Amino acid sequence: MENFDLTPEEAAIVYSPGVIALKNSAIAKVMQLMGRLQETLAAAGSHFPFEPVWLQQGPKISRGEQYKGLPWVILDYPRYFGKTDVFAFRSMFWWGHYFICTLHLAGNVKERFAGHLCKGYEKLAAAGFQAYLAEDPWEHDFEDGNYQFIGDMRFEDWKLMVGRNGFIKLAKPFGLEHWGEIITGIAEAYTTLLNILNDEDQV
Repeated sequence: MENFDLTPEEAAIVYSPGVIALKNSAIAKVMQLMGRLQETLAAAGSHFPFEPVWLQQGPKISRGEQYKGLPWVILDYPRYFGKTDVFAFRSMFWWGHYFICTLHLAGNVKERFAGHLCKGYEKLAAAGFQAYLAEDPWEHDFEDGNYQFIGDMRFEDWKLMVGRNGFIKLAKPFGLEHWGEIITGIAEAYTTLLNILNDEDQV
């Protein structure tokens, strides 16, 4: 027989509409933060020679309630999602966990920058980036061994990682306790990535 009785913890939330109001207020502030982050990233990338095709899709901020059962907010900027080619920098807030910034390259875009990524091994490792290990490119979090620190890989293993799939994702988490430093932290990570991708000496 099903039990519909609330636990004391559940009842405390159900009887307190203010909890949801606070949650909605917090999400609204994350949306505002993402808007300011987009402006900061645009300024940081103003000297990077983006191809016109990558600028056809403008910035996008989206939100939802159920990434693995919890609310989330995502900024995709810059973003280009083609049938097989991807060039995207994704900044994500995941309720109760962390912020994440991720560079996602796929298809011909990944091939174009593969040499830059290989040669950028030491810079990526020093900056604390992690490489995505799983096969599904649409998992976003650091749970269940999805990522490994590039600094924990040998250079030869890193080169194999760059070439093993039709896509690659590099990411870095930022703890929620660093809320006031999120924009600066993600912008610095973005600048590091752009410098590696744009460094003609890397290839």
